[in-house]
Amino acid sequence: MKKMKMFILLFIVLISLALALIKVNDIQSIKIEDKKAYAALINKEEHGFEKEERNLKGKTIIIDPGHGGKDVGASGQMGTLEKDVTLKMARNLQHELEKRTGASVILTRDKDVTVSKKERVELANTKNADLFISIHFDAFTSNEVNGITTYYNHGTDRSLAALIHRHLFEQDLGTRDRGVSFGDFFVLRENTKPSILLELGYISNAEDEKRINSQTYQTQASTAIVEGVIEYLSN
Repeated sequence: MKKMKMFILLFIVLISLALALIKVNDIQSIKIEDKKAYAALINKEEHGFEKEERNLKGKTIIIDPGHGGKDVGASGQMGTLEKDVTLKMARNLQHELEKRTGASVILTRDKDVTVSKKERVELANTKNADLFISIHFDAFTSNEVNGITTYYNHGTDRSLAALIHRHLFEQDLGTRDRGVSFGDFFVLRENTKPSILLELGYISNAEDEKRINSQTYQTQASTAIVEGVIEYLSN
């Protein structure tokens, strides 16, 4: 009888040990999975994008900061020069596109220098660009006019212009939507590559000028354009 009790007791102890080992293994497995999930989250937060977004490797994008050098472009009531804010926006775009897509992003100018319209277009051709985006800020004789307009020249580029414009107004930019329009601009007309020109606000309007100079606006506009570029070149 004593042997039977000891046998039963030993059996219970062995079962308990086995269950405890199974639990430990399960906990370790969960910890491993948690570590993997945490590492993936950190990677996403550090880089700001999912790895699958970097699917534009091999693509070439030309960003054209309007004006530059002796050509200052429009000027605002607070002294803002168009050539300065176009370059700031272009650099933001270059940084975000390279970080998120892996594409080769080239600026027609990366400092305050004069670059002819012909040279800008030739760069798109020599680099065999997949996309050309010219950045500008508008002006008008009346300082009451404000808003964003997206221009195309070739009919085949209208859908591209509409796509980028849609993404811009999915952001809360706080300015007027002036739509998508045909534009007879040299950098579009003479360009054989898919190309658009963005007038990202009226520098002659005090509210637009203040908005254009803010980092919030620069970030929102850059994000919108990048989202549009990703959608266009991923199709």
